[in-house]
Amino acid sequence: MKKLPKAPLKEVIFELRWDLEVDDKTQQEYDKGYELAQGKFQSLIKNKFKFYTRNLPREIPEHLLNYKTVHQFWLKENTWPVLQLGPGIFTMNDTDKNYVWEDTFFPLIQSYLKLLFKAYENKININFCNLKYIDAVKINDYPDKNNILNFVKNNLKIKLEHCFDINGILENININQTFKLKDRSLLNIVIANGTDKNTKEPMLIWQTAVFKKTVFKNNEILKWCKNAHSIISPLFKKMTKGDFYDSFK
Repeated sequence: MKKLPKAPLKEVIFELRWDLEVDDKTQQEYDKGYELAQGKFQSLIKNKFKFYTRNLPREIPEHLLNYKTVHQFWLKENTWPVLQLGPGIFTMNDTDKNYVWEDTFFPLIQSYLKLLFKAYENKININFCNLKYIDAVKINDYPDKNNILNFVKNNLKIKLEHCFDINGILENININQTFKLKDRSLLNIVIANGTDKNTKEPMLIWQTAVFKKTVFKNNEILKWCKNAHSIISPLFKKMTKGDFYDSFK
């Protein structure tokens, strides 16, 4: 099954970062090719990503925007996917409505990585890659809705115990675990409860990401990305195996 009909996916993000230059006078870091690249990139993608928004106010000085996404390019107004560019950073974001790894998201990465590199006149040295999935469900739709620890244990296969008495009821949870993988990438799992922005209903949110800080050659990025997905995809099935996974069918 390529796509779960009721998948809990809220957002998938692929992120790149690259080395910045250092100004000799101020010693501040800056993206040397960014000023020209942003316009060139918009020109290269304008036939498909026609709607533009700016993520941050124009009055903020450029040197304060390093590794922050500034420009957003949408298919249509507020229509995903969205490409985001800033000094030293580029992301591709999508939601469950469009997402199929092999049919939509990975081809998006393939196509627009090439255009990003084309937009920069000089080579950019990639130093960070991150593939992240954000999933969420309404807690009230499931058993154990009144017990967060049981909910996490039964549905995501993670057990948290307190070996001391607590005179109170647990209201919030935030589990953050990081694992080193064979290729020295890091796997990060974050589980927390929250509230739906629109309905104010209680939610359980979990993020699964594989990232790596190293020097990447341009031709290594897609291979790394495929490998990261090959870790995250089966992990999702292992964590949610059983009634929880079946609820997404």
